[in-house]
Amino acid sequence: MNARSNTGLVLVLAAAVSGCASAPPPIPAPIPTPQTVEAPPPPRLYGPEAMRLSLNTLFARPFDDTQALDVLYATSRALKGDPSECGDDGFGVDASTTVSFGLCQLNVPKRRGVGGFELAPNPRADTHQFFRVLSHEPLDSPGLLERLSRQAGRDPLVFIHGFNVKFQEAVLRSAQIGYDLKYQGPIVLFSWPAGASEGFMESALITRTYDVNRGNAAKAVEPAADFFRLLGASSSTFHVMVHSMGHQVVLPALAKAAKDWDRPRIGELILNAPDIQLKDFQRLAAALRKAAGRITVYCSYNDNAIAASETYNKNRRLGACERVPGVDVINVGEIDAPSLGIGGLGHGYYASRPILTDIHQVLLGIDASRRLFIRRSEPNSTEDYYLRP
Repeated sequence: MNARSNTGLVLVLAAAVSGCASAPPPIPAPIPTPQTVEAPPPPRLYGPEAMRLSLNTLFARPFDDTQALDVLYATSRALKGDPSECGDDGFGVDASTTVSFGLCQLNVPKRRGVGGFELAPNPRADTHQFFRVLSHEPLDSPGLLERLSRQAGRDPLVFIHGFNVKFQEAVLRSAQIGYDLKYQGPIVLFSWPAGASEGFMESALITRTYDVNRGNAAKAVEPAADFFRLLGASSSTFHVMVHSMGHQVVLPALAKAAKDWDRPRIGELILNAPDIQLKDFQRLAAALRKAAGRITVYCSYNDNAIAASETYNKNRRLGACERVPGVDVINVGEIDAPSLGIGGLGHGYYASRPILTDIHQVLLGIDASRRLFIRRSEPNSTEDYYLRP
């Protein structure tokens, strides 16, 4: 290789070395950061997650243990003694021209059958087996509304008893229904002057007792209407559950009260074994539909008390089942055989497990055809649905 070639090679190498020297150092590769691992989604539930959360929030009180439960009451019974025991010595079977208000707090036991409400026989009786009156507080109408306002957002459930039910039984039954329904709002009793008088013969004469109770039911319509107006004047919606002859009080009273309402104040109107003339109900139905968002009737072909009422009154009774437009009429005859009914009458099913199970779903707003154990009746039947045994 000649000198000229060597010189050129040296120049090329020098240039290369010079270029390498001026190049910036390589940028180190970034250190990989750990990836955030997301939690796997929860297992898919039968219903939406939002519904599960909502239901568990709604049922904040589980009613799975013995519990003190408040029963607010309004009664058109005449005061005859000290009402502090929430018993029959305080309010009797005579009608009053005024309405008394109060609050009974009861111990409701966990170890009892559904529908049972046996009162403690003595102060040392097992509180997990027997009901017991814990306290009583007299109220006036503003006091009742103030008590209801303490549970704002929780709809009251108003219970109205039927024929031949004295005051203490009505209070105990209200507490039993509230507990067994796991009802989350206030329980309110409207007690009209039902029941037999104290004498043995008077108690034994059912026909006489029926006549007296029927007269007292008519006298209780106006006080009940005033009571419903009082509840309707508050901003809350309430629900109403009625039994037997109580319909002769409640349904005319609601029709009167609803005239003052600009919208339905009752969410669910639940009618059990209605001892009311069918024609009277048909006449009131339009007003009742304006008062309530939904009306549900539980009836039975096997109700011997309703059959006796039909014979005595010489007319059809709603409790024997008859379709009425805009009303869910549910025949419970297949689960209400008289041998299983209270007193063999097949008339006390309203507080039993099957009916309370359905009422629980009613209060949740589920359509009749979508509730458990409901089947549709045939087109020409006297009811819309059957409750399956």
